[in-house]
Amino acid sequence: MHAPDIRTMATGRLRAIVDSFAPHVEWTPIGLLGSLLCVFSAMLPETRVQRGSGSMPLMLHILLCGGTGEGKGQCWSAAVDIAQDANAQYMKSHVIKSVVGGAGVIQHVHDRGGHALIVDTEYARVLRAGRTSSNLTYILRDLWDGVAVASSRAKDPVEVENPRVSIMGHVTPEEFRENMSRTARQGGSYNRLLFLPVEQIRWLSERHQRPPHLIPDAGEAMAQAIRFAQRTKLVTLSEGAYDAADIIRRDLVTKARETPNLKAFSARCNEQARRVAALFALFDLRSEITAEDLEAAAALVRYAMDFVDEITTDLDAPRAIKEPRSLYEKVRDRIELHGGKATSSQVLPFVGATASEVKALPGVVVRSEKMGNGGRSAVVFTLADPEPAPDSAPAAAPTPVPRTTVEAPQVAVVEGRSELRSSAPKPRLRVVTPVPEKTAERPPALVPAPVENPFLAAL
Repeated sequence: MHAPDIRTMATGRLRAIVDSFAPHVEWTPIGLLGSLLCVFSAMLPETRVQRGSGSMPLMLHILLCGGTGEGKGQCWSAAVDIAQDANAQYMKSHVIKSVVGGAGVIQHVHDRGGHALIVDTEYARVLRAGRTSSNLTYILRDLWDGVAVASSRAKDPVEVENPRVSIMGHVTPEEFRENMSRTARQGGSYNRLLFLPVEQIRWLSERHQRPPHLIPDAGEAMAQAIRFAQRTKLVTLSEGAYDAADIIRRDLVTKARETPNLKAFSARCNEQARRVAALFALFDLRSEITAEDLEAAAALVRYAMDFVDEITTDLDAPRAIKEPRSLYEKVRDRIELHGGKATSSQVLPFVGATASEVKALPGVVVRSEKMGNGGRSAVVFTLADPEPAPDSAPAAAPTPVPRTTVEAPQVAVVEGRSELRSSAPKPRLRVVTPVPEKTAERPPALVPAPVENPFLAAL
């Protein structure tokens, strides 16, 4: 996949941290963003985010996917350094290294008071175990949902009533494809994982050194966010975020339903985006989610969905063939979705086209509008007035019913003398444009009345 624009997938202080590290790493910075989101969510066991009339926990289960030596370990290492600087006590006492079976996971979570961060840099082992033991996949699924889990041991059974567990896993695309379980796919285990691709995008010289202040600066920002978030019990939507939330939910769920490969992986894409948006807000020391938070979170989730679609193509059977939609249809739907008028940022990222390509479409009107925030004018797209279909006749002005008219005999002038053009003139019909055909019954055709020959009297 192409390297993403990370600035569209994060907001505020968290985006600034990832931006500061980006020039000093060889791998895609989305891996660092996902790692920081995961460890940050693990440290907020009591904070929840609004979802409809209810709420849900913030825990994320993130899987970094990339080839060997492509940066998964480096991403996580940088995130660990920042997290230890921010909250060393948690990183020392609440991290579980690797998954050791269903009963073992429950025991470890219980020993840590129900709050933990599971880190498994060989997540293929978990996938392989899920193929032979469905119990493990059920437990990991319940941990994401935050519902009670219990071991089935006859002796000393263990139960955790309100687990708050985040998971960070590493796997290569090949390992993931080889060890996927059909049962886990159908049961919903994979749609609780957020898949983020990591790969090398540049080469840095051995002389290149990361500035030493980056870790402590990021650690201090994260520590402030943790203190604020732990005092915040519920993260809600701001008044201006509700419309964006409705649009994003429709976009993500429609994408998941219409793409065959995503049905097993993206059923909870909207919930994933809401959790990520809440973490963006909390990292900025805010208890309300803005439309910008939601749009950035949706961009991250959408990128993860595209990656899953790519690595699972032809996994079980030939991919279903879909009729591609035209660019005009995509643009039209986006404009109609936003009430008949949409800005370039509401159209271009979702249709896969440039501004010039959209402007060249017939039927799309482009103009500039002031947005009322004192900034520069925004490019706004609207639809032109609807035109008649190509195979339908244009609407015609009302036309009088055709009538038969009789003209008098014409006289032709030939070299100074006049002569009758014909000895027996015939009635002529004036040509009238026919009225477009309608479904209603036509009136009976008019028959010309007989005309008396004026020359018969002379004879």
